[in-house]
Amino acid sequence: MWQRSTTRRFLCWLFSWRGIRRGLILCASVATLIVLFYTVENWRGKRAWEAHKRQWEARGEKFTLTQLAPPPVPDDQNFVMTPLLKPLFDYTREAGPKARAPFPYRDDSVVWRDSNAVARLDRVQAELSDGRKTNNHLVLGNLEKGLFADLQACREFYRGNTNYPQPATPGTPAADILFALTKFDPEIKELCEAATTRPYSRFAIEYDHEPSWSIQLRHLPPVKQIGKLTHARALARLELGRSAEAFEELKLGLRASDSIRDDPILIDHLVRTATLSMNLQTLREGLVRHAWSDAQLAEVEKYLASVDLLAEYKLAMRGERAWSVRGLDWLRRQGFKVDLGFFRVIGEEENPGFARFMALMPGGWYYQNMLAISDMFQKFNFPAVDEKARRVFPDIADKSDAAVNSLAERPNPYRLFARILMPALSNAIKRTARMQTSVDAARLACALERYRLANGKLPGTLDALTPRFIASIPIDVIDGKPLRYQLKPDGGYVVYSVGWNKTDEGGEIGWKKSPGSKEPNVDITQGDWVWQMPVKPVTASQLALAR
Repeated sequence: MWQRSTTRRFLCWLFSWRGIRRGLILCASVATLIVLFYTVENWRGKRAWEAHKRQWEARGEKFTLTQLAPPPVPDDQNFVMTPLLKPLFDYTREAGPKARAPFPYRDDSVVWRDSNAVARLDRVQAELSDGRKTNNHLVLGNLEKGLFADLQACREFYRGNTNYPQPATPGTPAADILFALTKFDPEIKELCEAATTRPYSRFAIEYDHEPSWSIQLRHLPPVKQIGKLTHARALARLELGRSAEAFEELKLGLRASDSIRDDPILIDHLVRTATLSMNLQTLREGLVRHAWSDAQLAEVEKYLASVDLLAEYKLAMRGERAWSVRGLDWLRRQGFKVDLGFFRVIGEEENPGFARFMALMPGGWYYQNMLAISDMFQKFNFPAVDEKARRVFPDIADKSDAAVNSLAERPNPYRLFARILMPALSNAIKRTARMQTSVDAARLACALERYRLANGKLPGTLDALTPRFIASIPIDVIDGKPLRYQLKPDGGYVVYSVGWNKTDEGGEIGWKKSPGSKEPNVDITQGDWVWQMPVKPVTASQLALAR
């Protein structure tokens, strides 16, 4: 009875004018606090970001991809506007359902005007599998491991492969490989002519497209495929003693790699280093066979001297910052609308709680995250590389990893996206430094072979190479000293850097056993970074037998 009376009195009070008025005042107070909270956070975040941006723009920094993009070039002078490659960026965007596509994520339906031409380009590959469970890949050697191509294994890949023509009568492994790849003679001829007559390269990338993670980068697979195709064709020609033709294939491979050299996008830079690795392996296959002439070696060394991967890294890192900042600013402008594409990019697709949290975030928090990301780049990713001094500083790069790890340990809404978007970037520093070392070692390998051609033997020290065969000895990007050189008792040699651990280990490679892999892989954080030049080619199968 007492409880009913108490409940009745409370309800009467609640729905009385006094109770309603107090409830309204309470709701208004809470709403005012919420509005005030959002207003203050938005003001603080925008103010902090704009102050940071002004500070660094005054020092010459650029924060948009369009500012970092290479200038347009005339179509008739543009290598990538040759008919084979031109259709890649001849497309329209039609609004459609969001597709589950690999990175870079597409939130639009891209429709190519000439889909047949794009499909044709996709088939210009040295490694088209026909679904066999055995012999289903090429064995083209490995620059870091010091391995050379296995011609017999490559021949087995093409033998019976319905994607390639078959010789009426089988010949040598090199002859059969080359016969299969003559399928692409017209495409290679077109590209070689374009490389000769079109001095510039600039893909028509939509740098200002939003959101930034849906920028179309459809050109990257073909660039990598062309690099592998020219490598395989050059390898066969070298084995057949046709070094002049192999040299033309090598130059085309280098030109394909150069076509993305000036793109301010990290994934372009990573593909650039991967294709350059294949080019250097082609060079190395010719060196071990003593196939290159003095003039060819001098031409390659001159080209490699112009390759500045450290400067390309800095451009890519500035582009990566611009990519992140523009993407976050786009998310900020979406307000309560949540873009699922972003969650697929960052691997949070199945996390509805995170999506709801993002929808409620004040716009100022996006600005604070933009500031946190840019600050990380300025403190760690940029200083880790000094392109003018041609140096890389592992200690600074490692501090970047530690800083990112600390973000996960101390969650903060101002640094939420820095924790998500920054972790993998230090790996790009390692890969860039490793590849720049390979480029510099390749220059020395060209000079050493020129010395051997002139003197009938290799020199005892690198000092004998200057200035006739190379202007100066390239420095180790890690410690700033000249690259090391050792003659081997069997007549081979190694050129090496002290590597990421900054310790001279006498030209010994660091190895690691990866899960699911039968053979050990190179650990670029341990051991030295080595360019190996044995007396004769060593394949993976021969190395396995030796073990």
